[in-house]
Formats: sequence, structure tokens, C-alpha cells
Amino acid sequence: MKRIFVYSSVILLFFFQVLAVYSFDAQNLNKEVFAKRRQKLMDKMEGGIAVFRADAFNRDFYYLTGFDEPGAACLLIPDAEEKFILFVRPQSPARIVWTGKRYGTEEAVKVFGADKAYSMAQFEKILPRYLMGKDRIYCSFNNKELTDTLTQMIRRPRDNWPKEISNVLPPIHDMRMIKDSYEIKLMRKAIDITCDALLETMKAAEPGMYEYEIEAIIEYIFRKNGSQRPGFPSIVGSGPNSTILHYDVNKHQTQDGDLIVIDVGAEYGYYTADVTRTIPVNGKFNKKQKEIYEIVLEAQKQAIDKIAPGVGIYEVHYRAVEVIKDGLYRLGLITDKESRWQYRIWLMYNTNHWLGLDVHDVGSRGHDDGKGRRLEPGMVLTVEPGIYIGEHSLASLSETMRRSNARKEDIAAFLEKVKPIVEKYMNIGVRIEDDILVTEDGHENLSSKAPRTIKEIEKWMKKKSYLNK
Repeated sequence: MKRIFVYSSVILLFFFQVLAVYSFDAQNLNKEVFAKRRQKLMDKMEGGIAVFRADAFNRDFYYLTGFDEPGAACLLIPDAEEKFILFVRPQSPARIVWTGKRYGTEEAVKVFGADKAYSMAQFEKILPRYLMGKDRIYCSFNNKELTDTLTQMIRRPRDNWPKEISNVLPPIHDMRMIKDSYEIKLMRKAIDITCDALLETMKAAEPGMYEYEIEAIIEYIFRKNGSQRPGFPSIVGSGPNSTILHYDVNKHQTQDGDLIVIDVGAEYGYYTADVTRTIPVNGKFNKKQKEIYEIVLEAQKQAIDKIAPGVGIYEVHYRAVEVIKDGLYRLGLITDKESRWQYRIWLMYNTNHWLGLDVHDVGSRGHDDGKGRRLEPGMVLTVEPGIYIGEHSLASLSETMRRSNARKEDIAAFLEKVKPIVEKYMNIGVRIEDDILVTEDGHENLSSKAPRTIKEIEKWMKKKSYLNK
């Protein structure tokens, strides 16, 4: 039996983690990109001042500043000569030996383009100076501590003092939905690294491996190629675990005949990929697995084909749903294609989400009127239909359908008809997920490098990995 050099790979993770930091930093921060974002936000503000504080890494803060150290704050002042003020932790020679060098106030100006920088310790003392003469404060309502502090401040009886606080997140999140060329470049890199990891995993996988061994291969390839970390906990679910949507324990030993759902994403420059492939651990899909897999693949293909500017995101979702319903009906896993609840036993989520700095990136899908938020060039979304047939599926039916208005007698009749079919396909879980960029004239599948047809996957799994003896 082939053996994997997993332990050697894990040891090398430490080396590649350090390498990954320098490989990204070597690209140099593009100050102009962040300056344009700040100006775009300030153009949306009706005067006033925006106040941000990030005690830990905050993606909205990073999006506007490029600054990734914790313990920072910033001010954006549209009508001032010094529009961008940063508060950062000062350099501390005594701390370097413990935690390394900080940027400090000098590099806050030089590297990040701040018009002025102060020590974070001065934030609450200096802030009132900048609030004078402003009629409105913009801040993140997600930061309750900061919001409470500012609320207390403006209650002070002073002339020429802000009277209102507004939530700055809606305009920022609208901006984050449309990726600029700098963001798309980083996302391409994150997705390419993820696809490389999936390709190597297809070559290395074999029955008897533990899920955590497969996870180790994936994350080794991430770091080897410059990713600092996964964008989210890696999902490697085999056999019955393939039917659990967010399974991330990854400790089960794979068995000959298992399918493995591998849902992973490398993070690069703080942008994350999110790609899923379902593979047979022995390199060959059996007949029942093929039947389920082909339904999911066709649903994904047709959903992706709909993606173009002006199309509603729910139109993409419901195209996938219709194909899934047709396939489930054909196999006997649902008895009524018009039912609003039957297909939800096997596909229980929305098949799309935005992608970017967060794996489930900010931004609304809009009202579910059958169309929803219209797609625009620069948006990146996932398309991830699936079918999951687990031992828990029918047992939880009464509970999960409680809010569907399904009648008890209809559920009972449904259970009687589908139980034999469920037994036939038991413990088959399939998800296929790709990352799609909306372009001016349609779309681009950024993760097409990772094979997704049965023929391509089986062909790739015949190859030998350099991680195998």
C-alpha cells in the first residue's frame, strides 16, 4: 500500500508558514489601492468624521488601511487637509525579543500612507480634538465598545460638537462586493493554490488514510505555495461524514468505496478561496455514486451558465435547484417536484455566497423575489449545489420540516415511499463548488483548474503523487 510522507509534510509546515509571510510581504503594499478605497468611502459620507478601532484583526479596517496589526485605530476626515489619521502600537525594543518588530508611527506614515500617526495609547485623549466642528460621526455598529464610547462623548453639552452617529458598515460592505483588480489578483492566487492542493490530494488519496492525513497534504501544499493559512477550517468528510455539511473533525479513517467531500480554501493576502471537490478514495466512482454526482454536476453547470451582469443571484440558485429536483425525482428520492419541502431534505441551503476577505463575504443577496441582488462585474460568488443522503436525514425530517407547513400525513406517505431508495444511496454525500467572477460579458470560473467531471477526476487519481513512496 502506498504510504504518505505526512509527518515530513507537517514538519515542513513551520518552514513554509514563515516563507509564506515573506512571499506575500515581498509584493509590497499598494498604498494607492487603499487610498482610493478611503476616498471612495469619504465621497459617500455627508461630511463628519469616520472613526474605526481594531483591537484584533478586522477585515473592514484592513480593507480601508492595509494595516494588519491589532491594537490600532484610524480616522477619516473628508474636509480636512490631513484626511487619514492612524493610531498604532509604538515600537518597543523590549518587546521585539518576544513578539517581533511592530510598524510603529513612522512606518504608519511611510508604509501605509497615513497623513499623521499617533501612539494608540493617545487615542481617547486626542480623538476629541478631531471631533470638534463635526456634525456627524460614522463608525462600525459591530464595535459595541467603540459605539458606546462615542455615544457617551457626544452626550457632553458642548457647542460645535457631533450630534449624530451613523453606521459606516453599509457603504463599506457595498464597496467590498465589487472587487478591484488588486483584489482579483490576490483571489486568483488563493484559488490557484487551492486547486493545486486538490490536484495533489487526488493523486495521493487512497483507502485507509485518515481524514487528517488528507487535511495535512492540503495545508502543506497551501503553505508550500505561499498561503499563510487556510481561510476557514478544512472540511475533509469521508463516507458517512460526507453527508455532514460543516464537518471539520477530520479524524475518521477512510474505507474502500468511500466518497470524500473536500471543501477547502487557501488564504492569500487575507483573501480566501472556497473550492469543493468530491472524490472516491479508491479512485473509481461506483454506479450509485455516479448517479448522485452527475445530478449535482449538471446542476452546477447550469447554474454557472446563468451567471452574467444583470442576472439575479437567486436566479442562479433556483436554476441549480430545478436540476436537483429533476434528478431527485428521477431517482425516487422525492415524490413531488412541485413540493416546497421535499427537495430540502437533500439540499438544505442556498447554493451561492459572496467570496472575498471573508469566506462568506459581506453583502446582501437582496430580497428573495426569485431574482434578488443583480450581479455586477467584479463580484465573486460561489456555486455549490449538493446532495447529502445520511442516516440522520429522514430521522430529522419532522423537526426540520416544522416550519414548512408540511402535513404529518404527507410526511408519513413520503417516508414510506422513499425509505428503500434512501437505503440504496445511504452515506453518499456530494458537493461541487467553484469560485466565479462576474465579468463585463458573462463570467469566469476561477477554480476550473481543479477537475470536476467523473472522467477527469478518475484520470487524475491514477497519477502518482510526489508525496507517495
